[in-house]
Amino acid sequence: MLNNEKIILMTKLSLYEQKNQKKQISTSRYFKGDYMSLKMISSFVYITIAYLLIIGMTIMYAADKLLAGMSTTGKFTIFVVLIVGVYLIVTVGYMIFCYAFYSHKFSQIRKRLKEYNGDLKTLHRIQELEYDALNDEFGDEEQEESQW
Repeated sequence: MLNNEKIILMTKLSLYEQKNQKKQISTSRYFKGDYMSLKMISSFVYITIAYLLIIGMTIMYAADKLLAGMSTTGKFTIFVVLIVGVYLIVTVGYMIFCYAFYSHKFSQIRKRLKEYNGDLKTLHRIQELEYDALNDEFGDEEQEESQW
């Protein structure tokens, strides 16, 4: 006897596990604060590396013009302050964006995991009902045989 509801539920669970096993199910191990800290630190490292690469390439591309314009110490100081100021603005803006993005992403993952766990509980209940029905069926037969 096949239970269509059980088959549909098992298929749905299997597809979810295959599709999201590494990404979402592994995220369930983290608290929100831990997940956000990990993502924010990695984002900070990535934005710093990207900014340094962009500044390095820009300086290499326009080295002649920059060196010609740096005739005084005041201009060099302004140049360094400008680079640091832009870095701070870009980094703070990017970190705010990352916080909002990863917070939303974590909430969505938790929502999907709650649905997944609910489906697992439903499947467990269906299997328990089938097991109880089989026990009742075979238990009645054993009692009838013992009476003979």
